[in-house]
Amino acid sequence: MKFAPLFIALCLLAQSVPAATVQGSVFDEETQNPLARTTVTLTPLPGTTAPVQSQLANERGQYSFTNVPPGWYLIRTSRIGYAIGEYGQSHPGLPGKPFQVTADDAGNSESHQIILRRQAAITGTVVDDNSIGIAGWPLNVYTARQPIRRIAQGTADDRGNFRIGELDPGTYIVRSGGGGLEDASTLVPSYYKYGTTVAAAEPVSVRLGETQAFVIIHTVEGCLFELTGELTAPDKRNVKLTLITDTGRRIVATSGGPFTATGVPPGLAALLAEGPGCAGYRQIMVDRNMFSRIDCAPISPPVITGDTEYQLIARRLDLDGPGPEGALPPGQSLTPGPLEFTVRPGPSHYLVSVQIDGDKSPPTAIDGWFALDLGNAPRLRITLSAKPASISGLVTSASQPVIGAPVFLQLVNPAAPELALQSWNARADAQGNFTFTGLAPGTYRLMSSYDVDFDDPVGRSGAAALTLHEGDAVTQPLEMIRQ
Repeated sequence: MKFAPLFIALCLLAQSVPAATVQGSVFDEETQNPLARTTVTLTPLPGTTAPVQSQLANERGQYSFTNVPPGWYLIRTSRIGYAIGEYGQSHPGLPGKPFQVTADDAGNSESHQIILRRQAAITGTVVDDNSIGIAGWPLNVYTARQPIRRIAQGTADDRGNFRIGELDPGTYIVRSGGGGLEDASTLVPSYYKYGTTVAAAEPVSVRLGETQAFVIIHTVEGCLFELTGELTAPDKRNVKLTLITDTGRRIVATSGGPFTATGVPPGLAALLAEGPGCAGYRQIMVDRNMFSRIDCAPISPPVITGDTEYQLIARRLDLDGPGPEGALPPGQSLTPGPLEFTVRPGPSHYLVSVQIDGDKSPPTAIDGWFALDLGNAPRLRITLSAKPASISGLVTSASQPVIGAPVFLQLVNPAAPELALQSWNARADAQGNFTFTGLAPGTYRLMSSYDVDFDDPVGRSGAAALTLHEGDAVTQPLEMIRQ
């Protein structure tokens, strides 16, 4: 019992530490109904010593974080089909405002309500030459920015109507798939409104919470083709062959030997062979019934030269869109074909390029990723620089620091400033200071606002423009932009 006094003292000390409860509710903007099972995250601002906490809202859309230590915090919510929400947003889709928890808040229970808005959607109809809807027809949505990439898909209902949701605000291209009809005629993939080429496609723009309706796709009759060939592999029993087009992919063989793929739409297609220790990749321009051979040849892990002390991230970039990204462990092989690579170095370096060793001209990075077409024994060269640039500063409003202010940074193309090559965002700390490190040389746009973003003309006109050179450490004060 000699430890009892010490135990009692520790309990009394724990009870004396001030801590608050942060609670509130999450609601749907359209119906004002509570959103149960929404993920709610309480995140401390830089300078606040506290863990990140997450929980699911209950059946009434309510959440409650207990024993929250003093400091500055943000509340963020996420739910499938809805845009990310933050407490204190002036408008859904914009950043929320931080709030302070003090020692005096212990025992208080102020309610923090958050309103969520649904993501964008596109609805319409796939019709035949008599403007009658075609039941069960496949649909695909692509980014309008070149090179286009498939980001969503769907299927028309019994009346030919479709709805494709969970879209971020932006501009898209919508395309129907190809296939056969009851009379044995065939339809080729067709873009909204008319035509079978990207150049003929009419982009569709959507905003957060908006459904863009009456997207009518007039299908085009044409020829679908048959692709036959021969798949060779060391072990014919343990190999598969996948046919990839920009409207999707399907397995056309699960063993070596002859294969046949029917209903192949005109245009670029790819064959991907995969087996234990072997792989093969081949692109074909399909414009008739064709025969093609493909080998599942032995593959080797990439030989990486240059700077390798940082983790290499890779993802496939096939015709049907980017695949999942993942870190490349040492000794792991990569299937040949188009891939994208990036490196996420620490603040003391920045990524210059990832290229095929021996190429004199490294590829241009798109949003921080370098696209490469690999063979079965790739040799990569990673180039880092130990002289990154940085930007820091103080966010103010009416000459007063803005605690936890959202700060947005974009690397832009000097020849087309409206084109963002890469984007970052951060939060100022409890004194209003922000920092971006590990930046490459280039032209940048910088702004802070709770009310507008870079897509808003007000935001672009009020943003600071900077040109960074290697090793620059720029101090850039920011005045918060308001509508």
